[in-house]
Amino acid sequence: MVRGVQTEQGTATKNYLIGEISDLEEMKKLIGQISKEDMQVAVENFVLSVFAAADKDERTCPEVTKNQAISFKRAGDFIMVLTLFQSNGTLTEEWQKRQKYCVYKAGTIMKSLKAGEVPVRGNPFEPEEEKQNSTLPEPTHEQPT
Repeated sequence: MVRGVQTEQGTATKNYLIGEISDLEEMKKLIGQISKEDMQVAVENFVLSVFAAADKDERTCPEVTKNQAISFKRAGDFIMVLTLFQSNGTLTEEWQKRQKYCVYKAGTIMKSLKAGEVPVRGNPFEPEEEKQNSTLPEPTHEQPT
């Protein structure tokens, strides 16, 4: 495309984006004033639900696959969005631990799958008593009779 020359596709795209921005501005007016704290709580709840779903899925699924690694990567990315609410741009210690855990799980799952190994489930860093109380299904090794 030559600079300064508009094509039909470029004009259509520009009109579409302007329409979308107008729609978003209207939605913003309808929502009203939401405080930064209320928005932060809503976003934290969403991120926590994504994180919990990824962790529960990995612990309870029949077979750990690339999908669980993607879920952890996605949860880690959402956690990083929380830095937008901090004046210094850093996460709280609790969220930093969760973010590191997500990166670790996504990486170890992919590394294990590429090596043809079965990925380790759950948090390898949690205390032994918490592992015993987790919701992991115990594998059954029954002998056929």
